[in-house]
Amino acid sequence: MFLIGASLAAAREARGLTLRDAEQLTCMRLRYLDALEHERWDALPGRTYTRAFLRTYATALELDGDAFLAEFDEQVPPPPEPEDLAPPPRRRRRALPLAIAPAAGVIAVLVVLAWSAWSGGNGGAKVTNVIAPTAQAAAPGAHPPIARVRAATKTVTHPVLIVRAVNGRCWVQARVGGPTGAVIAEQTLEQGQTLRLAHPHVWLRLGAPWNVTVMRAGKSVSVGSSRAPLNLTA
Repeated sequence: MFLIGASLAAAREARGLTLRDAEQLTCMRLRYLDALEHERWDALPGRTYTRAFLRTYATALELDGDAFLAEFDEQVPPPPEPEDLAPPPRRRRRALPLAIAPAAGVIAVLVVLAWSAWSGGNGGAKVTNVIAPTAQAAAPGAHPPIARVRAATKTVTHPVLIVRAVNGRCWVQARVGGPTGAVIAEQTLEQGQTLRLAHPHVWLRLGAPWNVTVMRAGKSVSVGSSRAPLNLTA
């Protein structure tokens, strides 16, 4: 067990960096970095973002991001999940009394005997069985149901967006649609590493755009020649 915030601050100071320098390095807001170093978890925007910021900051300081996440989960465990409610018990249908079945059989025998006696007293008239027509025959012009054929849905694929670190390290954050969209990727690319994103519209925050190339559908996306962090939509 170790102190998360103090370890981050010590690693930053050992590299001669101020919080403003760390802000430029990680492209994270200074107030979030200060909250991490002082372990003010309630000043950060939720547990998911806190874990992402913690990993990014530790990695940027060349520390073990996984070890910091494990320590955070141990010191600040997630809230317990609500217990699932048991489904209501099913109602059992009341079984018919067993005496009904024998009684029905006795009644049927009596009806047959009475019918036979009546038939015998009418000169042995023949009884013809009448077969009731089926529902399909009773409804002329009816057609059998037509099976519905479900139309096959086409899978739409979008060209992959590729961010590749070619000249050195670069911190990358990717969101869907724009700067307020959902975060789909956040990491530091080492030289030679590649980030692939299959979403159609991606907003990128590049910490060191001069170190990366961005391509969509085999075509290069311009990142300019700025020597400062850059926002880009591709």
